[in-house]
Amino acid sequence: MENAAVLTLAGLCLGIALTGLLAVVLRKGSLRERLSLGVVYVAFIGMIALPIVRTFTGAALINYMPLLLVMLLALPPAFFHYIAAKTATASHSQIPWRDLALPLTGGVVCIGFWILPAQAKRTMLISGELPPGFWPGVLALSTFVLILIWLIASFAYLVAILRRLTTYRAHIRQLYSDVEERDLRWVDVVMVLLILIWAAGAFSLADENFADGTLFVEELLLALIAGGLLVLNVFAPITPPDVNTAVEEDEQDLKYARSALTSAHAQKLAVRLEAAMQKDTLYLDPNLSLQKLSQQVGALPNQVSQTLNQEIGATFFDYVARWRIEASKPLITAGDASVLTVALEVGFNSRSTFYKAFKRETGMTPKGFRASQLNTG
Repeated sequence: MENAAVLTLAGLCLGIALTGLLAVVLRKGSLRERLSLGVVYVAFIGMIALPIVRTFTGAALINYMPLLLVMLLALPPAFFHYIAAKTATASHSQIPWRDLALPLTGGVVCIGFWILPAQAKRTMLISGELPPGFWPGVLALSTFVLILIWLIASFAYLVAILRRLTTYRAHIRQLYSDVEERDLRWVDVVMVLLILIWAAGAFSLADENFADGTLFVEELLLALIAGGLLVLNVFAPITPPDVNTAVEEDEQDLKYARSALTSAHAQKLAVRLEAAMQKDTLYLDPNLSLQKLSQQVGALPNQVSQTLNQEIGATFFDYVARWRIEASKPLITAGDASVLTVALEVGFNSRSTFYKAFKRETGMTPKGFRASQLNTG
C-alpha cells in the first residue's frame, strides 16, 4: 500500500501528463512531432500510474509491469524524434526501423510475460524470484539484456539530441539577429530532468532489489517527473517563428558549393555589407534577418552568409550583434539610460541577450565597461 504523499504526487503528475497528451492530440502540426511527443507522454503516464495501479488494482499489476518495459524502451527514441521533428527542414513522418527495434523487442518480451501462468508471473514480478522452467528464465534474461541495452541506447540518444540541437542553434545564428525565441533552450532543462529521472529510477530499482526499498524516497522520482512534464506542457506547444529552418550537418557545405561566389565577389560584397550597416543602421531593426539584409545589398542569402563566414569571420547573429554593441557603447558610457533601455534602443530584444553579447564582444559587463571608460577619461 502506497503512502498518501506518493499517491497525491502520482495523481498530480497523472493529471499534468494527461493534460499534455490531450493537447498533443488536439494540436495541429507535424505528424512526426505529435506522434513522438505523444509517445513521450504515454511513457511517463505508464511510470506515473504504477503506484496507483499497485494500490487500487493490485490484480492487474502482474500484467501491467511488463508493459512498463515497453514504455521505458520507447521513451529515448520518442524524445529524440520529437527534437528531430522540432528542428527539421521539412515534415518527415517516417521513423527508421532501428529506432523501433527496442520497443518492438520489449513488446515481444511483454507478450511472453503475459502468456505465463498467473502464479509464475506473481513469483517473478511480485516476489522477485525465478520460477522453474525454461521460458521464465528466457524472459528474465531477455529483460536484463534489454535494460542494459536501454542504458547504452539512452546515452546514444542523448548525444544525438545534443548534436542535433548544436547544429540547429548554429544554423539559426546564420539566419536571424534574434535567436532567443528559436533556440529551444527549454529542451536543455527537460534533458537535465530526464537524466535526473533516469538516475532516480535506476537508484530506485537498485534499492528495491538490494535494500528492500528502504533507502529511496519515491516522492523524489515523482517530483522530477512532474517538473519535466510541466516544462513540456508549457513550452512544447510553442512554435518558434520560422522554426523549419534547420539543416542537416552536411547541408551547409553543399549550400556554399552551389553559391558560386568568387573570392573577389565576396570581398566586394563584404564592403557593401559594411557600408549598408553603417549608412542605413539596419542593425537597429530587432527583427533583422539574413533575408532582409540580402535584399538590402542585392545579393542571395547564401552569398551573404558565405561572405560573413569566410570574409568577415562571423555568423549573421554575431555580425549584427557586433554593430549593436558598438552603437551601445556611448550610451552605456553616458549612463543616462538603463541597460534594458539601451539594449532595446540598439536592436536587442532582451536584456539577457544584450548582456551576453556585450560581454562576449568587450570582455566586460556594461557596468564594468562604463567604469573603465570613466576611469580612462
